[in-house]
Amino acid sequence: MSLLKEKILQSAIRLFAEKGYQATSIQDIADDCSIAKGSIYKYYDSKEELYISILEKRQQDMIDAVEKIRERKLPSRETFLEEIAYQLEFFLNHGYYISRDYNELPPANSDKIGAVIHQLQLNMFRYYQDILIRHYGNAISEWKWDATAIFNGLIREYTFHLLFGFKPLAQKELTVFIAERMDDFVEGLAQRPPRPLLTDELMKEYSMINLEALTHTQKLRRAALMDMIESIIPDLSITNSRKKDLAEVVVMLREEFTKERPRNFLIQALLRDLSSENELRFYTSQIQPKTI
Repeated sequence: MSLLKEKILQSAIRLFAEKGYQATSIQDIADDCSIAKGSIYKYYDSKEELYISILEKRQQDMIDAVEKIRERKLPSRETFLEEIAYQLEFFLNHGYYISRDYNELPPANSDKIGAVIHQLQLNMFRYYQDILIRHYGNAISEWKWDATAIFNGLIREYTFHLLFGFKPLAQKELTVFIAERMDDFVEGLAQRPPRPLLTDELMKEYSMINLEALTHTQKLRRAALMDMIESIIPDLSITNSRKKDLAEVVVMLREEFTKERPRNFLIQALLRDLSSENELRFYTSQIQPKTI
């Protein structure tokens, strides 16, 4: 993503939150970015397209963050708790991966935005199922859709009470509570195995989602972040020799990521070198090592 495109996106996120989607115009965003309105249309055909980009970016940011948790190779239980805690934190910051509050929402009659939101909900549901299967394994295989529905419901309902009911719930306590209620559900399945309610036949729409395709976007995002870093380096207020060194670091980083077994210690060292420049730190912090 180019520097200007990122600036437009961040401006839109802030203005939609402050003024509301309907009250914010493309001209407002252009003025905030100190650019001509036509510059925005080079990247986004409409305000609707811009809003859709925000939705997609938020979900991708969430997926990247969860992958980062998994890469820490913590014990299974700790990973499970951290993933739940992150979901709560994410929704408190962004609402139900749609908006921080109702003020930011676009008109409800937008078919295009509605279709995108529906797809994001499908993606999220399957992502939750992936979390549960990794933690509980075969214990829920027959009831994977029912377990996911309960897990999804717990997170959404309690987040609603935190966001809109302003209930004073401690997030750490809530995280453990949700994890233990899922434990209770799984133990109950073993003691009194019921007939699954949500079958593969009923959940065909969800089964068609390719989780590998979702995580594959991480590779594309990584490449885009490195493109951004390369575009910023020539404009840094540093010596030409340092610019040359940084450009070589990016080349080395790209090469390492293409290897079948990238050396994570080298990747981390290269990222630290790039991060020493303040202007690059925001982008390097989002580059994830490749899972081996």
